[in-house]
Amino acid sequence: MTPATGAQEIAELWSAGTPILYLVTAEEERAIALCEAAAATFEARAVVWSAHRGLAEIAPSAKGPSEFLDTLVRLPGPVLAIALDFHEALRDPLVARKLRDLLPRLHGEGRCLAVVAPRLDVPEGLAGEVAVVRLPLPDDVELAALLEAVRAGLAHPSPPQPVAPEGRHRALVAARGLGEAQARRAFTRALRRDAALGPAALAVISEEKKRLLARDLGLELVESPDRPEDVGGLAGFKAWMEERALAFDPDASRFGLPPPRGVLLVGVQGCGKSLAAKAAAARLGVPILRLDLPRVLGASAAAEESLHRALEAAEALAPVALWVDEIEKGFAGSGPGDGADPRAARLLGAFSTWLQERKGPVFVVATANDVSRLPPELLRRGRFDELFFVDLPDPEARREIMALHLRRRGRAPERVDVAALADLCVDFSGAELEQVVVGALHRAYALGRDVETGDLRRVAQDLVPLFRTYEEQIKALREWARGRARVAGRAGAVVDLFRRSEG
Repeated sequence: MTPATGAQEIAELWSAGTPILYLVTAEEERAIALCEAAAATFEARAVVWSAHRGLAEIAPSAKGPSEFLDTLVRLPGPVLAIALDFHEALRDPLVARKLRDLLPRLHGEGRCLAVVAPRLDVPEGLAGEVAVVRLPLPDDVELAALLEAVRAGLAHPSPPQPVAPEGRHRALVAARGLGEAQARRAFTRALRRDAALGPAALAVISEEKKRLLARDLGLELVESPDRPEDVGGLAGFKAWMEERALAFDPDASRFGLPPPRGVLLVGVQGCGKSLAAKAAAARLGVPILRLDLPRVLGASAAAEESLHRALEAAEALAPVALWVDEIEKGFAGSGPGDGADPRAARLLGAFSTWLQERKGPVFVVATANDVSRLPPELLRRGRFDELFFVDLPDPEARREIMALHLRRRGRAPERVDVAALADLCVDFSGAELEQVVVGALHRAYALGRDVETGDLRRVAQDLVPLFRTYEEQIKALREWARGRARVAGRAGAVVDLFRRSEG
């Protein structure tokens, strides 16, 4: 929504006789500017009210909600009254009742009330009279205008120094996903560091964006060098990702291929689901955002708005991979077996609808450990392209994983008996295999020599794998996955695993 289209939408709703507009945004100045632009199309007045300033310049003493409404109906129309944080006042049944009684006069005499609030909170009796307008994040056009305004302001009274088109474009791309005030702050810091918008300035914008996304939206930009070849095992998942990655090519849309929607990975803890999420983003060649669902949803009454803002920011940053770790914990309590918390069910419904209808190339990688708490709504086709089951690694995968961790630490796998060690580490997860390598390096360092096969064997014999403690749960997880999920590892290896589970 550009400023022009936002003002046009407000003007159209007003001219259609809508008595109450509800602008959902934390950016009050932006909302006020849009309302003033809408009023200008009718050559009408726009006035601003707050509990602190009253009806500025007209009735500053009308600070109470009731006095404000009395003043509003006395103003000659057409007039658009912008009420800041009026959702707080509407919680008072007397204020809500008074506004309902005044609706005919608002509608019939060309007056409109625009409530500006950071979250949607409408009394039931007014819901049918309210038109909700959600202000989206600034697009590239708005960001470009904001960047030029900041440049001119910092350089005043001299003209701003020239900026290379490449630097300007990269600055705008780096600022995507930020609100207007946030982008202004990031641009100001960047230009003070380097007025030519060189690498140092771009680094400032990226740093500011990471900080703001994490603080305000529960989103974390994850920097990971992980590639599919950095993941041991999971041959089935990696082969599937190779196919899906092609759909991000420019020719794919002309061929008729839609962008891949995402994947849900369920399985045993410590077997590489999080690593696979990062590797998937690297294979697609897009940045990865981690969505902290428990933090976004929390216990706040504004959880639905927080979720909407986080998902909106993800779309603004597209193309991007959105990693939702342990998704079942985020929507705990949404199902009948969990007590059917209405709020959790609404949040799950909003997230599921977004998964189904989202626009733009946002590839969602969700991971889950406890399938008993996984809402069935997330398993429906259309939410994700595929559901994968991630099991304990088979012998071949264990050899790959141990070799990979040895190479990462500067050791040649050929110098130790990886095959024998893989056979020894039956029922070890990928994380436990890494600990075998790390523990062996500690042992060798303490003995003043390089690591040997005996060090790895000793550590492996001492380590008790998670499977020994949670054998029944893991077997139940395998049984659940049979017929429901695609195998993330080698297809042939699963038959052996089921035989062992049943034996």
